[in-house]
Amino acid sequence: MVEAKGNMRVVILTPYKRLLDLSGVTEIYFPIDHGTIGVLPGHAPMVSAVGTGVVVYTQNEVAGFYKVSGGVAEISGSSVTLLVDVGEDASTIDLDRAKNALERAQNRLAAKASDSIDMKRAEAARARALARIEAVELHSGKSVQTK
Repeated sequence: MVEAKGNMRVVILTPYKRLLDLSGVTEIYFPIDHGTIGVLPGHAPMVSAVGTGVVVYTQNEVAGFYKVSGGVAEISGSSVTLLVDVGEDASTIDLDRAKNALERAQNRLAAKASDSIDMKRAEAARARALARIEAVELHSGKSVQTK
């Protein structure tokens, strides 16, 4: 599909589901391993790893938000495809569940003296919970308190 000048097509896929397939996107930002990358129409072709965080895109001056974890991004021509391990539309995230997951992960990290704690797994759980909370904050347009 060829996009109008100044627009892109954005597709977000998981191994199980097509989360988003949207034309007319004017900008997209997504997490990479060490930060965030922004893509505008006319971006050079590239492939990148996707980190854990929030995808923010704009279509018709309206922003949309997804929480993603892991995967690969391909930028080619006027399209951006994110093949992610896990993705969630911010509007479907249960904020209380995300806050509980954050608290559990922080408790595991605080108990790091214990040999039974898998620190990398606890850090990844914390990052996912924080990304969910951030996605909800962005979607709702207000700051959400985390303990």
